[in-house]
Amino acid sequence: MKTFEVRYVYKNSVCPTLSLWMVIPSGAVMTGAQPETVTALPTGEELGYFVLEEGAEMEVTFEQGEYTPGRQELSAGERLFYLRDTTLSSIEEVKEKTQELTGHLTDVKEKARMIFMHIVKEFRYVYPPSERGVASFLRAGKGDCGEFSFLFTAMCRAAGIPARTIVGSWANGKMNAHVWNECYIEGEGWFPVDTSMANIQKRQPLRFFGSDVPTLYWEHYFGRTEGRRIVFSKDAELPLMPAYEDEEDPVLFNVLPINGQSFCWGQQSLHGAAPYLQPVYIKCEESVPHRDLGVAELMGTWKVKGPTWLEGTVYLKRASFFIGLMGVLLSWITGEAIFDLLYTGSFMVYALISLVRKERMLAFGVVFILMTLSFVAAWGKAGLV
Repeated sequence: MKTFEVRYVYKNSVCPTLSLWMVIPSGAVMTGAQPETVTALPTGEELGYFVLEEGAEMEVTFEQGEYTPGRQELSAGERLFYLRDTTLSSIEEVKEKTQELTGHLTDVKEKARMIFMHIVKEFRYVYPPSERGVASFLRAGKGDCGEFSFLFTAMCRAAGIPARTIVGSWANGKMNAHVWNECYIEGEGWFPVDTSMANIQKRQPLRFFGSDVPTLYWEHYFGRTEGRRIVFSKDAELPLMPAYEDEEDPVLFNVLPINGQSFCWGQQSLHGAAPYLQPVYIKCEESVPHRDLGVAELMGTWKVKGPTWLEGTVYLKRASFFIGLMGVLLSWITGEAIFDLLYTGSFMVYALISLVRKERMLAFGVVFILMTLSFVAAWGKAGLV
């Protein structure tokens, strides 16, 4: 199994004193700050509460293997927790539609699949969203991975299927946040589902073409993922302890409406819960800024590094693509056959590395075959055969 190294850093450049909540990863090494308290969450994770003075910096490093959902049995209390009604995943908003889609089905997995197909086909991926929450998503018909995930959670719960929103990141590079789902299938455990990636692969198949993120055929995102993901927290709207004290009259910065209602990130909670921990949620104490905060000020920064060989393929892929572009340019300028060899060979290597990395297998398989044929033709043109 591949192992990924994660380095997370948060520096308080926001206010004199800042409170911060974060799920503490297994085996984490923390420097610069230690949690004031650690409490158990209903998800089985540990929630750390930190207090950072202005200018203070905390760093958390940890390792995670390739993402695989858990197979544990749910207790009665856990089942109730993953069937709860929340602000972002409101069951009432989807109860009627869910009954229409799944009421005639008895198999749990078939119900979940029907919900998956409905969301993938009826909604559109757009980033960034103008609002958060299921009610907003249903009204707009478009949103990002968060909205797709909140809706899948809500509809599964409306159908009586325990479900949770998984908050995390792609396991490559810096700040590649992503959110997806797990639903619980009796006898199988947690079952991975990614409606937003399925929607993108179905409707925007070229969106990830030049990316280092591997992808699957859209229907395969029901029950599978590529594995190269990091989990920060195993559900949205997790209760914050110690209790989050909302500002009664918040300064209007970082306003992102939730279900049509104004919500100020870093000053308010959802009935004592963080909207989501990716990987932290903050509370500005004392004076607060009269400006919108940057992403790093709200969430901190993280970088994920894979095994050395996997990281090396990224640089080789980018180098071969750049060399290929230079070869195309030089071939066009000079007309020399040697540059045809250069660009066809480079793009052949680019496609081969992408295949090794399991990125867009069908597309890069076709590219590899075409470039191989072109390389052989260029070799003959150059008089080398």
